[in-house]
Amino acid sequence: MARPVKLGALLGRLKKEDTAGNNDSNKIAKPKLISKNERCVMAKKLQVGGGVKNGEDDTYADILKVSTSTESKIDPQKDEGEVKVDKRQNNSKSKFQFSWDLKDDTTSKYEPILPKHLLNEIHNKHSRDKTLESLENVYMGKHWTDKTYQEMTDRDWRILNEEFHITTKGGNLNSIPDSNIRHPLRSWNDLDVIPKELIDILINKLHFNSPTPIQRVAIPNVASTNFRRDLLGVSATGSGKTLAFIIPILIKLYKEKIRPHSIKIMEGPKALILAPTRELAQQIERESQKFVSFWGNGSCQVTSIVGGHSIEEITHNVSKGCDILVATPGRLIDCLQNHVLSINMIDFLVLDEADKMIDLGFEDQIKTILNQINVGNNKLVRKMLFTATLSPSIQSIAVSYMENPIYVMVDSGENQAPKIQQIVDYTISDDVKFERLKNNILPIYKAPIIIFINYKATADWLAKKFQDETRFKCTILHGSKSQEQREHSLSLLRTGKADIMIATNVAARGLDIPNVSLVVNYQMSKNFDDYVHRIGRTGRAGNIGTAITFLDGNEDEQVISQLYNYIQENNVTGKNKFSPHIKETFNLGTNGQFKNIIY
Repeated sequence: MARPVKLGALLGRLKKEDTAGNNDSNKIAKPKLISKNERCVMAKKLQVGGGVKNGEDDTYADILKVSTSTESKIDPQKDEGEVKVDKRQNNSKSKFQFSWDLKDDTTSKYEPILPKHLLNEIHNKHSRDKTLESLENVYMGKHWTDKTYQEMTDRDWRILNEEFHITTKGGNLNSIPDSNIRHPLRSWNDLDVIPKELIDILINKLHFNSPTPIQRVAIPNVASTNFRRDLLGVSATGSGKTLAFIIPILIKLYKEKIRPHSIKIMEGPKALILAPTRELAQQIERESQKFVSFWGNGSCQVTSIVGGHSIEEITHNVSKGCDILVATPGRLIDCLQNHVLSINMIDFLVLDEADKMIDLGFEDQIKTILNQINVGNNKLVRKMLFTATLSPSIQSIAVSYMENPIYVMVDSGENQAPKIQQIVDYTISDDVKFERLKNNILPIYKAPIIIFINYKATADWLAKKFQDETRFKCTILHGSKSQEQREHSLSLLRTGKADIMIATNVAARGLDIPNVSLVVNYQMSKNFDDYVHRIGRTGRAGNIGTAITFLDGNEDEQVISQLYNYIQENNVTGKNKFSPHIKETFNLGTNGQFKNIIY
């Protein structure tokens, strides 16, 4: 193999050849540099046609001619950075040569993202919206509402859950989403979970065109027969929880054979629903009976057991047969101890407003009922627990008594939050409160109106003041009233025979009184959660409501601090007001900048 040529020898050889080939005729004169102004003057003379006067240096003219000729050959559409100059030419007239290779053209196969006809339609104002919508479908895909159930992708389900603020978890609160959790309903007809006869009642009779978020996720998971898992639903009051557990119960009864009357008496109910208060229990009974009344076959009976009714009266009602039993915990235990009925054959157990039952001291009674169901039943009971807040006690019940529960959390979301204007006002005494109510507030709001107080004596005093000094018709609701009186008070308010209901926290949760325009906290609740439930009686079903709270500065500092933060964070209407005097009294709005300073 030959050795490579040394670099020094190679350079010496090339130098000799270059020297031999050069002669004076091929030498290029050194160009003379001219200023910008001089170049402009020379170019102007050449363009006018005057040429170069005698005696002027022809070098300038040659340079300008060359530059003009070469520039005229340059394609204006080409990028200046891509123009190549061949410096190997020795001819002075063509020493600047611009070459172009089509392979270097990066725009030769360029195609716009949008076709030309779509671009033209976008510029057209009349068809712009439709065109943009079609473009979104082409490049982003169809919206989940335009797809069939089989076309839904994981991304579509994620978007649906985000739109309705739905979060589902299985096993425990910290686990990843469980694969057995079924996707939410997009409409009542999805997956044929709900029989067509029941869908017809929902849409055409009850006028529920689409399910609420809690109904979307609860119904397919509870009504499914492929797997049996319990459900714990966390959702705000007024979110449609009643239908979320009533519909799966009715689906089960619809698919089963009608039980004879004697069997119903002997076996007892197939579903048990526990509620914290008499009013809520009777409201659930009323809503269930409304649904069943449209069913038409008369095979399903709903009965309630609440305090205020004698054992004899309850026995008489149960003897008619019962498929769905709604009860308060204390009264149900009394009936079980007196052998009025049996709950050993139930398929469903529902705990509605479970957090309220815990607050009212029913935790031991709930556990007693759960223990009896687990011991007495030979089959697995489907359990559903619904609550507005997930307290440690609720989690303890879920872990101890529920079978591998599915956790469902539905946030209200900004678009779904009740539209309630919250006003906090400072008042010195009860007399000042009443005068403001009588003269400035009540005349501008329509009935029904609810006024919340903390003490029964205050309710009686306030009702007498309204009777003596105003034309407003009032009714009273508190724990010392008999069951008949409580039912009568609610009936008066619902039917419009009473304008105002003065109530304790008995009416704060679960009750659905349509079109309440105003809620007045005549006395601020001692528990902040009760405040949230109180004002939740207004602003329901998409209506705009108002909540006015009177404070005198003697309230609990922690509760008022929570109240202030809540009003700042939940200003849906943009019209919330908080008394400056109360802010100053409780040192609110300072972010605690001086709170931890030790003097």
